[in-house]
Amino acid sequence: MEEILARAPYFMIIFIRLEAFMLFVPFFDNPNFSAIPIQAGFAFMASLLLFPAIPTASWVIPNDMLSYIFMMASEIMVGILMGLVLVILLFALQLAGRMLGFQMAFSMANVVDVTFGSDTNVLSVFMVMVGTMIFIALGGDHSLLYALKQSFTALPPGGLTVTRPFLNELSRLVEHAFVVGFKLSAPAVILLLCIDVTLGLIGKTAAKMQIFFVGLPLKIAFGLFGFALTLGFIAEVWAKDIPNIPGVIMRLMALLR
Repeated sequence: MEEILARAPYFMIIFIRLEAFMLFVPFFDNPNFSAIPIQAGFAFMASLLLFPAIPTASWVIPNDMLSYIFMMASEIMVGILMGLVLVILLFALQLAGRMLGFQMAFSMANVVDVTFGSDTNVLSVFMVMVGTMIFIALGGDHSLLYALKQSFTALPPGGLTVTRPFLNELSRLVEHAFVVGFKLSAPAVILLLCIDVTLGLIGKTAAKMQIFFVGLPLKIAFGLFGFALTLGFIAEVWAKDIPNIPGVIMRLMALLR
């Protein structure tokens, strides 16, 4: 019993970091999975699994309660920053879906994206769902557990310091997400722009033709056709980022020391 009480502060530090991560990461932060007991249960089970594998001998746990509370607050911030990595990478899929849906006039038919908790078009929701399934199919959940475990080595509790190199690395990650989003949507968007130019030329030559009534279903049909053709390309580009997630998290954690 004394051994359990002695190890309890170390376990609570691990649990707090994982709980903050799961509260912020898109996979768990949605209305269908937002019950605090469920998230806390997952964080508790993950903490039990990772606790024996995490070296805690070098950790310095404060003796007074106030310093310990400050340490837990810093661990909450670390968990949120780790979840931010997945948010940024999934934002690439949402951006591609928004751009494609805007060109197909789907922006007037919004639905609720449960992953991000915002209104968006159906293609954006579909792409985020596909990206989530690809992430799980390629073992991204295992890579994520490994990254969570290694994060305690890269950034021990109480060592959080926001540095300029960290902010620069975070901005590069956001830039990468924008680049990936543009790449994913580029083929279908270019096809739709060609259709817009064609419809504009037809409208100039046949002024009495109702271009809006003809062009809207035409753009939707060609947009869905182009989206279906490039779905394999989308999966391939998104899949390249999944093995890099642990490395990205470790690099960010190292820059926070």
